Amino acid sequence: MKIAFVAMYLLLVASLGWSEPAKIVVRGLFDKAALFEIDGRQKLLRNGQRDSSGIELISATPMQAVVNINGKRRVLTLNKQVGAVYDVAPITTVVLRKNHRNEYRLKISINGRSVDAVVDTGASSMAMSSQEAARLGIAYALGEPTAIVTAGGVSSGYTISLNKVEVGGIAVSHVNAVVIQGDYPNVVLLGMSFLEHVNLQEHNNILTLSPRHH
Repeated sequence: MKIAFVAMYLLLVASLGWSEPAKIVVRGLFDKAALFEIDGRQKLLRNGQRDSSGIELISATPMQAVVNINGKRRVLTLNKQVGAVYDVAPITTVVLRKNHRNEYRLKISINGRSVDAVVDTGASSMAMSSQEAARLGIAYALGEPTAIVTAGGVSSGYTISLNKVEVGGIAVSHVNAVVIQGDYPNVVLLGMSFLEHVNLQEHNNILTLSPRHH
């Protein structure tokens, strides 16, 4: 009887076309479109479009995507993951509002010590003055000597690796940085050597940072 039941169950599964649910991760958000990673493949869906895996994009904004997965509606943001039971993975986000100087300023932690910083997507790496580096207890003189072009001309400095940089609950290890001799810049520049490890969403002068999971 048990063998017969199993055989009937397998026949029913086959007839229904049963398959494991797809692994779906949001990789990009746009106005009326979203980029998904579905079982490892990239797929861009526009509002109202459906993928062969069964996911349908109902609506999308730069902040979130509303999807329908096998009759279940979910609201997803960047890197939100849907797995076998369609659970949404927890994620840490940092939300910044642009100040009167058109800057995104924030408190960050470098090697466990707090410091003021400003988001600078134009800087290839993090940057700070030697005065700030000394205050943070960084032995920057052990780094690689280098010449650094600044707004005031060419300055001498050092390239170093920061053990750990934290922004909110987002932590990145071994972040490249430059230390410039003197008191410039007057605030740490949070450049691309850190930002390349996070997702950035800017909308209406609000910048959202979230971890970039692979």
